[in-house]
Formats: sequence, structure tokens, C-alpha cells
Amino acid sequence: MSDREFSGFEVETIADAVRQPPLHELRAVARSRRRRSAALGSAALALLLAVVVAPVAAHPERFGSPSRPAPSPERVLPGMPGDFTLTGPESGVDVRVEPCVLRFARTIDRGRTWTDWDEARYEADDCGPGSTLEYSVLGDGTYLVRDGLRRLSTDYGRTWQDAERAIIPVRAFPANTRPVHCQFICPAIDEPLAVDPSTGLVYRLSGTPPSPLQLASLYPASDGSIWTTYDPGRGTVAARSTDRGATWKTWSPAAGRSVLALVGVDSQEGYQVVSGPDGEVSLERTTDGGTTWSTTGTSLGRGLQWDLTVGADGSLLVVTQSGPEGNRTTKILVSRDDGRSFTTTYDDGMPVASVSVAPGYAWLFSPGGPRGEADHLLLTRDGRTWDRFLLASP
Repeated sequence: MSDREFSGFEVETIADAVRQPPLHELRAVARSRRRRSAALGSAALALLLAVVVAPVAAHPERFGSPSRPAPSPERVLPGMPGDFTLTGPESGVDVRVEPCVLRFARTIDRGRTWTDWDEARYEADDCGPGSTLEYSVLGDGTYLVRDGLRRLSTDYGRTWQDAERAIIPVRAFPANTRPVHCQFICPAIDEPLAVDPSTGLVYRLSGTPPSPLQLASLYPASDGSIWTTYDPGRGTVAARSTDRGATWKTWSPAAGRSVLALVGVDSQEGYQVVSGPDGEVSLERTTDGGTTWSTTGTSLGRGLQWDLTVGADGSLLVVTQSGPEGNRTTKILVSRDDGRSFTTTYDDGMPVASVSVAPGYAWLFSPGGPRGEADHLLLTRDGRTWDRFLLASP
């Protein structure tokens, strides 16, 4: 979600610049993040990112030819946004969105080869003017679509079934499953879900949820604890579970404050990005599982996009945007002192208007260049080293 930059020193102008929008507006904008595009020169460039981290399951399917190393001024056709999901350090799923049709392509070698766009697809049965398809990639071969009812595929998009019947209710997520990461509203996901990477089966919790509001974010910590927030449009409720979702501990920020991002290092240590009544954004830390929170001393300024994750080395990584409307760049900030200070580790990425983090990973989008380079992501696990992840050809 983007911030705004204003010039001049008029009181009314500055007051408008720092005003925190109503939370119901944040929720509405969050739902539209996957449908926004960023400008590349004079060409429209659509790249929308949501993320789940899951290991790559071995499978015998034949992968297609290498991606064409040609510049792509448009990732998708006009009005047809695409959506890339990182499913592991080497794997990902790209979704082509067409009127009433979703097409899925996969890679297991960091984008060097991709399956064909026609190998996996979902076509709406009844799709009229104004209809939209919400979807989330839950794992390498597990996809969830909302088309009036929710539909689920656990076989790489080949077949689809009623999600309400197919998702398995359990008191606590089985040990071999991976909770689905979600940051600030995930389309088609209404509650915490977990996926078995070996079978693609999806599980939901059968117990009383920590809040009756809709799930807004879920962050699985490295030790198996789960950190969640619920519906910031009607007052944030945050919760943490140390027993795979069987029981929860809840808390809410102080009046007038809202949680923009929440991550867990382990069952006791966590961080939340909090926005105050004046729009000032700060970082808070807990070392007792959410019972008490203290400000780390870091002011992140103002703005709404604060994607937060814990790097592989324990560092904190923040993806944010800067610059005026129409000329924004995305940068990655890193902290190695428990959030007390941040430094800019990269400041030249294209804004993508959606989440650019996963547990252990952060990335920026880099467009193809005049020498034939393909569109790609610059992926980092620690803010020091960077890997290229090629994107599927349109």
C-alpha cells in the first residue's frame, strides 16, 4: 500500500499528509493491492505479489522450455494483471488473470524454466460484467479460488473441488503441515490454513477462533508458533499460538493505534509495526509472547506500506516505498540490533503495490533491460546477498 508525499509547508497540507486514513479504508485498499499496477516509463507494468513459504515437493511433471530472455515492457495484457507467489527458495507460481479465467505456471529452478500457461487453469462457471475472481496460492501445487463459492485444487490446478468440503477441520494443525503465510488480507483466505507439502491437503482449525473478525495476517515463526492479526477495518486484534492453533493468547494495540504488520521470531519474541493517531509509524518488540510491548526507539516515518519479515540470520527486513506519486521506488531496510536502528540495504526497486516478503525472505522487482534481460526478482535472505529469480514470460 502506498504512501503520499506533499510539498510546501501549509498547515492544512501537512495535516492532510500525515493523517491516518480510517481503518476501513486500509482494509479496502489492502483487498485491491493485488489489482494495482506500477508504471515503467510510459508502459503499464502489472506485477502483484503474495507469498507463502513451503518446501518444493518432488513430482515427475515435465517442465517447459527456458524462459525467453527478452525484455517485457508489459508483464501481462492490458487489464489482465499477473500475480507471482514464492513457494520456496527455488520455486514459485505465477498466475495470469484473464476475464473469468485464471492460468497457473510453475517453476522449481528459480525461473529458468516454467510450465506452460495452459497446463493448469480455473474457469468461472458464471462470470458476468463486474465479476471478480479472488485467489491465493497456498503451496506449490495447492490453489484456492473464490468464485461465489470457494474452490480448491491440490493437484497443481488440474482438478477443482468444493473447498468447504475439501479443507479438513482439525483441533490443531498436524506437525507435518505448514501454516499459510498471509500479510494484511489474503484473497480467498478467511481463517488460518495449513498445507501438507507432501500431499497438498489443506487443514483449518475447528476450535473457537481468537477473534470473530476476518483474518488479516498470519506469520509462522521458525519454532512452529503462529502469530496472527484480525480485521484492521474494525479494530485490530492480534493473537499468538504455541500449540499449532489449539489455543491462543490475544491482545490489542492501545486506542487510536493499529497494527500494520506482525511477525514472530519464536514463541516469545515478536515485532509489530504500529501506526499512531498522527500517522507516525514505529516498531514495537515483545519478549514475553505479546503480554507486553516496548518501542524499539525506531521511527519508520509515515506511510502505509511496511512489509516486515525475519531474515534467515535473525535480522529484521522491511520493504517500503518512497518518492512522489508516479515516481516511487521500493527499498529494503535491515536491522541487526533487534530493531533499534535500520539501514537501507537496497534502494532502487520498482514498486509492486503488494507484499514483497515471506518468512525468511524479502525481494524487489527488477524489470528487463535493453540488453535482453528478463524481468526478475532480486531475492535476499539477510540483506547482504542477492539472488535473481526469473519471472515467467507473458
